[in-house]
Amino acid sequence: MVKETVQLKPTIENRIDSLVWLLDGKRVANALEYTFQAPADPASYSLIVSAYNKGNIAQKAVQITTGKYINWSVVSNSILKLQASSKFAGKTDVKWEVVSAPTEKYRLSASTSDTAMFASVDRGSFKLTVSSGSLVDTLLITVRQPDASPSPYIWKVYDYLPAPGQFVNEIPAYKAGDTYETMIAKAEKELVGEDASTVTLGGWGGYVVFGFDHTIVNISGRRDFRVHGNAFGASANPRPNAPFGGSCEPGVVMVAYDKNKNGKPDEDEWYEIKGSGNFSAEGEPWYAAAVAAKNDVRTFRAYEMTYSRPVTETPAGTPEGHISIKDYIQWSDNQGQQGFKIKNTFHAQSYYPGWVKEDKITYKGIRLASNGLDESGKGNYYVLYGFRYGYVDNYPNAHDNSGIDIDWAIDKNGNKANLPGIDFVKVYNGIDQENGWLGEASTEVSRGEDLHLLGKNIATINP
Repeated sequence: MVKETVQLKPTIENRIDSLVWLLDGKRVANALEYTFQAPADPASYSLIVSAYNKGNIAQKAVQITTGKYINWSVVSNSILKLQASSKFAGKTDVKWEVVSAPTEKYRLSASTSDTAMFASVDRGSFKLTVSSGSLVDTLLITVRQPDASPSPYIWKVYDYLPAPGQFVNEIPAYKAGDTYETMIAKAEKELVGEDASTVTLGGWGGYVVFGFDHTIVNISGRRDFRVHGNAFGASANPRPNAPFGGSCEPGVVMVAYDKNKNGKPDEDEWYEIKGSGNFSAEGEPWYAAAVAAKNDVRTFRAYEMTYSRPVTETPAGTPEGHISIKDYIQWSDNQGQQGFKIKNTFHAQSYYPGWVKEDKITYKGIRLASNGLDESGKGNYYVLYGFRYGYVDNYPNAHDNSGIDIDWAIDKNGNKANLPGIDFVKVYNGIDQENGWLGEASTEVSRGEDLHLLGKNIATINP
């Protein structure tokens, strides 16, 4: 750090004819010594000294940083917590600003307090200022590469508990004796890496929690990550000019960053990705048709549903096999409703998670409006319509609307979270609906992707 002046005199081992000094590409001296005079404002310079001897050239480059910088260092794709100097303590009008950056793939999350958080996808030097009135400090953040390159895909599964559903105990397969830990490991085997397969979340509320080996940076104006499902569009929808729909089974998304830096989603606060239907479905293009079909289009923000272990897997007096059971799994919710889930003829295994020892399981979360319509009017062609944005297994994986913007995250009070990035993701099934012979809507989850590491730039929308 140069605050006033510095005299530079290189050590010369052999005879030279000339010594030339270039500051940011401009010749500033032709002498054996050079005195650098620091300007009043902080800055960074590239200084090259060239030694000439009988046509040969030797060069040395150095970086000079001037002014009263406060220096910070962090690896890429991780969160750096910034603390302003003590002179800003108690100030309520503190302003943080990036004044120069080598890339646009960074995030500064700050309020009017003396702390802020910074993260960058790319390495380089970033100059920031923190100010309050006439008080100003300049910060220089050096972002360096980590020892090991991060993976753009899911790295670890921390929790997995599907709600009762027709694919439960099949994807992934449950075997007698499997424990809670065993099934988490099986889900992890399916979801980790580029060649991820699929796991089911079952009925409403079923969930999976996973993480990445780095922080996914929240870059302004872009969608930051996506999680694959198996959504697809209807190929022969009889409804004219229908909005997008087919097999859309939206999973609600929650995100968190590793605030306590212990590598686990334990005490870290979860934030809700505010999807287009998280508060109401009235803005969805299929809403009027769903109302006309007498779907339950209510949205419950604090919903709870309890499933009971089925009394039987095969109706009395019938052989074991593909037999439908109407009153199969009893359920009740915190809205005073109750009923039974149906066992269909396509899946004979138990729909209740086989590794769960308890006879009742309760799930909590947002219950979205029912998006499935019988477009045939005869019970043989159901279309599950897509919500506009913000969910997993809601649009085909290649569609831009499968991308998630971390800037959609809100806290428990509904305020914008302004997160610098996220390390952990929770996805749970947001739909509770039986769709005739198709059975219940069940979110499926597959490969997770950091879009920035994959070099994919998908523009966001401002809800």
